[in-house]
Amino acid sequence: MDFSRLRRPEWIVGAGSVALLGSMLLLPWYQVTSVSGPPGPPHLVSTSVDGWNGLSHGRWMMLVTIVAAFALVLCQASRRAPAIPVTLSWLTAVLGGLTVLWLIYRVVVSPAGGRDIGGWVGLVGACAIAYGGYASMRLEGIAPKDAPQEIPTITLREQGGT
Repeated sequence: MDFSRLRRPEWIVGAGSVALLGSMLLLPWYQVTSVSGPPGPPHLVSTSVDGWNGLSHGRWMMLVTIVAAFALVLCQASRRAPAIPVTLSWLTAVLGGLTVLWLIYRVVVSPAGGRDIGGWVGLVGACAIAYGGYASMRLEGIAPKDAPQEIPTITLREQGGT
């Protein structure tokens, strides 16, 4: 594992995946207001819901996107040949783009309750994953330190007589 093989797009993908995972598990996404039960006077109770509990279907798409992003970073850091990292770059860009579109709908257009900071952080993280995957795919190739070195050549000396 050599983290010096990571280029700028892979660092962006790694940061975006950490931001998306952290926002999904730690930050509140929605404010949900409910009415208390009938034994007493009705009271409005406001609770915050994180991305994992508030997005029952989308959490799996976000989780697959995060796993693909981490796989891209780890494969780029551990492989000398570009074939697997380029494939993972394409997969990460596609999954990141789908997650961005879905989060735009769930955070901007049709939120489940009152918007909170976690949805916006998750959207920025998904945008970073999509952009980083695309930029990594555009930079396909071998790192200069992993490129083939000059092949030594051997020359035959002329020998006197036959």
